[in-house]
Amino acid sequence: MIVVPKISVIIPVYKCEQYIEACVDSILNQTYQDFEIVLVDDGSPDNCGKICDELAEKYNKITVLHQENQGQAAARNNGVKIARGEWLCFVDCDDFVHPEILEALYSAVTENNVKLSMCSAIQGEKSPSFFNDSKEVNFIVLETTEDNILNLCKNEKYYYWIVCGKLIHKSIYEKYPLIEGRIYEDNAIVCKWLYEAKKVALTDASLYFYYVNLSGTTKKEFTKKHLDVLWAFKEQIDFFSFINYKKMTEHLATYYLEISANMHYRAKTENAKELIPIIKEKENEIKKQYGNFIKPNTQQKLYYYERTNKPMFYITRLKRKLGLLK
Repeated sequence: MIVVPKISVIIPVYKCEQYIEACVDSILNQTYQDFEIVLVDDGSPDNCGKICDELAEKYNKITVLHQENQGQAAARNNGVKIARGEWLCFVDCDDFVHPEILEALYSAVTENNVKLSMCSAIQGEKSPSFFNDSKEVNFIVLETTEDNILNLCKNEKYYYWIVCGKLIHKSIYEKYPLIEGRIYEDNAIVCKWLYEAKKVALTDASLYFYYVNLSGTTKKEFTKKHLDVLWAFKEQIDFFSFINYKKMTEHLATYYLEISANMHYRAKTENAKELIPIIKEKENEIKKQYGNFIKPNTQQKLYYYERTNKPMFYITRLKRKLGLLK
């Protein structure tokens, strides 16, 4: 008799040989054990593929899929294709999770009859010593009305933006799979999951640790690929405009200017000035299509002007308006 696990944990694996075993261990040590792990070796050039195979030989919960390098979105999509669970949970190969995350997220979806549950996350180069301590985990259930999605979007606890720290019904993922070939694919798609779920269960408990190599991040070359964040925001704006969520369209279209200003500044200061015309072109497209929705406040205007080198006269006037100058 073939036993089908309730949950499939999908882990795309690429250049993380020093982290992958700790990541897998954090899942194997869950208080809830009705799961499988799908490791997708995305053509990693280091020893990741070998480590994945060794883990699969050691633990019968683990399945390995090897593929040529196609990117994280394709790795997740292909992992889902062979996943047997009704529920999906995504973990990045250099992150790890609290031992109670699956129990908490699964209890939340079953007890509240929802198709998406999510927890908060913390990030850093090293997790705090108390991360694995037993936590009191309380969920609330929200209908994904426009106002509630807007509040989630403004929240700083990662609910709105990332695929990790969530348990999602496979049917939702299959309707809105990740778009391949992008690096901000989760920013473009999670909002659609929230809307499709109709209601979600969420907790402020930090059950996911998101590893950020702060020293490495500052050394990464700024390239055209980073402009994918503008594509991701455009995907969101188009989606909420289509379903007539006007508040979300206004919030995101206005926020788009902040993001594009930041891209402009990075291109200018990180030796990538050739990207500035592309950024301006994308910004002009948003202004042309959604100009009526763009309503920046004074602080946002100042941020935009300073980042894009607007004349000092405008910057000074805004600073006076904000009381920053006499």
